[in-house]
Amino acid sequence: MSISEPLTAVQPGLSRDSHLAATNTFEAYRRITAGIDGWFSVGATALWDALLCFQAARAIDGHLLEIGVWEGKSAALMALHARPGEKLILADFELKSTAIRRALASAGLAEGVDVVELGGDSRNLHIHPIVPECFQKVRWMHIDGEHSARAVSSDMALANQLLAPDGVLVVDDFFSWLYPQVTEAVLRYVRQFPDDFTLFLCGYNKAYLARTHFAHRYLAFCAEELPEALAARGLETTVAKTTYPSEMNTFGVGPVFQDLTRRGPDWEPDTLRY
Repeated sequence: MSISEPLTAVQPGLSRDSHLAATNTFEAYRRITAGIDGWFSVGATALWDALLCFQAARAIDGHLLEIGVWEGKSAALMALHARPGEKLILADFELKSTAIRRALASAGLAEGVDVVELGGDSRNLHIHPIVPECFQKVRWMHIDGEHSARAVSSDMALANQLLAPDGVLVVDDFFSWLYPQVTEAVLRYVRQFPDDFTLFLCGYNKAYLARTHFAHRYLAFCAEELPEALAARGLETTVAKTTYPSEMNTFGVGPVFQDLTRRGPDWEPDTLRY
């Protein structure tokens, strides 16, 4: 799918009032998790909340899974977005159950959300009964476990079994100078399985991937709604798509650049193609 949109046009999608209404969860999350230890930036939090609200608005349902939970800071945001009938699956080598349960209690869980805690090496999850039970039923998965290339590749292979056709896979420390092997492992896996995953967005230390046959929906959201969604959450950003889709069909998001909310290629900055 290739679309050209002049950046001066009014983009379709949710109104600003709708975006403002959708920020209630984000503001509640920031209040209740201020004292929880973890590495979850305001930018990443706002981006997660915007994407999870996008899923809710389009009735995308399924389970939520995190590998690498620590004390539950990001899991608490997943808990706020979990809906009745869904599972919140939390996996860590050494689960800090007391801290995690405290974080989830602060967030509050909808009645009917099932919390599943899985301890041990995530590379052993491939043979866990949770895999056939949740096969292609996970709508949101966050990989933030061991940061070796081997572990990231294994976790992405697990995601390939579990992620729903319309789900999102998030990988932590993408483009981090401390962990270059994470970036290489993600890009290598996408190159190896291009029919399974497309990298549609990166920013605020994380990669966002979707199933290739559904990625166009998330690409359209990035172009048409994401800057306003983030601004409604108090985060002024630039969403950029600086090349042709045939070269790399991935948006980037970060601090405001050249006073623009959207930026296209250097040779045509007023146009987004995706």
